Amino acid sequence: MTYVHVNDFAKEFKTTGAWLLEEAEEQFEKGDFMQASEKSWGAVTQYLKALATERDWGHDTHGHLGIIADNLASETGNDEMRRLFTVAEGLHVNYYQSHRSEESVRQAMDDVVRYVGILAAIPPPEVPPRRSYVKSRPFIITRDGNP
Repeated sequence: MTYVHVNDFAKEFKTTGAWLLEEAEEQFEKGDFMQASEKSWGAVTQYLKALATERDWGHDTHGHLGIIADNLASETGNDEMRRLFTVAEGLHVNYYQSHRSEESVRQAMDDVVRYVGILAAIPPPEVPPRRSYVKSRPFIITRDGNP
């Protein structure tokens, strides 16, 4: 079993989140609004997981993501973050339902970019997590698609 430092684990989530934002934009430009929606949502989840990792918060379920979003909004005092999370979650729904217009998806993606910027600016907590090292993912697919 391989263990990595919490900071490296969080950094990998953030790197993946940034990559997903780029992918979302590419899919939008191609006219694939379903994929653009899901990749935007994915970017948000990766940043939330990074921040949760830094705080030793669970992030294994979809429900955890909403709790993390609420906790971070409380921690920062930025209530707009709750609305932005809901917008991002709406894009996740759009992936399955494909009911949003091009303009609606574009606006929501712009909100996601704003949200990710806010999340990226949140510093790690002053008190480090209980665990300094965590189990690495059993495998990580590189961003070019190769294991």
